[in-house]
Amino acid sequence: MRLTVETIEDVLDLVYVHRESTLDLRGVSAVDPYALLTLDLAVRHARESGRRLRVAWPDAPGIRRTLTSARFFADVKTGIDHLPAADPDLVLQPIAAIDREENVTALVDAFDRRLADRYPIDEAPRRRFLRILLELFQNIPQHANATGDVLDPHGIATMADDGECVILAIADKGIGLRRSLALRPGAAPRSDADALRAAVLEGASRFIDPGRGQELARIVRRVRAWEGAVAVRSGTALFYESDAGGDVVDVAPFPGVQISLAIPRRAFGIGEATFGERGVESYEDPGFNE
Repeated sequence: MRLTVETIEDVLDLVYVHRESTLDLRGVSAVDPYALLTLDLAVRHARESGRRLRVAWPDAPGIRRTLTSARFFADVKTGIDHLPAADPDLVLQPIAAIDREENVTALVDAFDRRLADRYPIDEAPRRRFLRILLELFQNIPQHANATGDVLDPHGIATMADDGECVILAIADKGIGLRRSLALRPGAAPRSDADALRAAVLEGASRFIDPGRGQELARIVRRVRAWEGAVAVRSGTALFYESDAGGDVVDVAPFPGVQISLAIPRRAFGIGEATFGERGVESYEDPGFNE
């Protein structure tokens, strides 16, 4: 079982629509960065909501080692004993907290260093990627708790390489796009899907000042130009776009905003990966295909 942008929706449906009290992940062999962060927040949110959710975590030693290295178990605070030792080189960028705006620049620099230490990257796409990191990371302290009534939006980010793409994921469990856009007078979207279309496709913002907002729309256009894939989820709506097209679909209710950007390695000037190249596990059990 592989948890991806698409299949993590099955998990959210089980937990938040069917209200299952047990989540069996023992057979999971791979988790992409978006699914990793969404699972992290889903378990955390269920716990904070007073839900009794029992999770059976992946059994395979390889995936456990990779999730440990990604700091997933530490962030979720599972309390699992006897986890394998973390390998800092096994994932491109472990889960990092995005909590205060004054810390964003240092976090962007840290992500940039992890990518640059792994690969020689062309300067122009590197600068564009830094702007994307800065805009997306700033969105969490600026928007995730704009109403001031969320105890812990828990903004987090991670990064991986699946051999074809560098995948960046950013997520929070804050107020979401619809409630954020509703703070602008006369601009309250009727639904999460309307809010998603307004923010991602039209560049809408909760700020009335000219020039504010449009970050998500610009980022989607940039990733589209790179021939990559984008997923943006908020509330009960998910926007997904790849080379096969894009659409907004209805999904299970879940707070906050969750984003995935899959950028082809060639956009950075990175050569094609070879099978078994170190760092291309993408949260996958190395023994899965043996």
